[in-house]
Amino acid sequence: MAANRKDTGSTALGQYLASKRLASGMSYRELAGKVGKAPSTIQSWEQGKRLPDLDDLFVLANVLEAELNELINLAAAPLRDLEKRLAAAEDRHRKALREASRAGAGARERLAAVEADREVAFLRNLIAQREKQERQSRSPSGVVPLYDLRRVPVMGGIRAGQPRLAVEEEPDYTGVPRDVDVDYALTVEGDSMVGAGIAPGDVVWVKRADFANHGNTVVALLEGREVTIKHLVREEESYVLRANNSDREYPDIYLGPEDRIIGVVQRVVKRPGPPPRREGI
Repeated sequence: MAANRKDTGSTALGQYLASKRLASGMSYRELAGKVGKAPSTIQSWEQGKRLPDLDDLFVLANVLEAELNELINLAAAPLRDLEKRLAAAEDRHRKALREASRAGAGARERLAAVEADREVAFLRNLIAQREKQERQSRSPSGVVPLYDLRRVPVMGGIRAGQPRLAVEEEPDYTGVPRDVDVDYALTVEGDSMVGAGIAPGDVVWVKRADFANHGNTVVALLEGREVTIKHLVREEESYVLRANNSDREYPDIYLGPEDRIIGVVQRVVKRPGPPPRREGI
């Protein structure tokens, strides 16, 4: 059965989000509940009437288990590479259609044909947009790319609570705007900084630094082995790492000779969560 127009994004990003939502078996309302948006917002994203910002993209990537970095990299690929990928996708589509039309073909073969069709439509739409961008970029006015991002490593988790043993991990990567001066990202564990709007599951973008100012939110390495995130507070001749949670008491950590600042938090990206409750609903 052909997909309804409203279930197929009219832009490259919209098509991608629509295909991931449908593959997850979610309605607009179900996805909206998971990302904290109205169903009409989800629909407008998929139809290309509105565009999610970077924070929204991060939440969508988590909820849909979507490779948004792959999408961003794909959008930045040379047009010739996109055309090669389209040719390969069209070949897979033809094969999937043949399999689906054979006697005895079942739901699995039909689903494969639908997914292949969406991939072809996605790439064709993306190529059309890239061609339009290239034409506009040759004009005197030019255009600014929608998502001008670069990759930074996501270096595992960090305790916003009791300090955690620092462990070297193979990083994942996420996209950040090129004009945001950060070096890596960390996933927050623990609740000691909820008063500063930093909750468990949030991601913080961090700029490497060995010095910070009074009041900065910092990443600190304690005795060369434990990592934590706290406010840096100056008290007379000492520096203190202080939590921010009015519902739970955490002890101050006085920085000693073996402790050092290794980064300053520049931005907090909120974790996926339910939409706020409205009065009377």
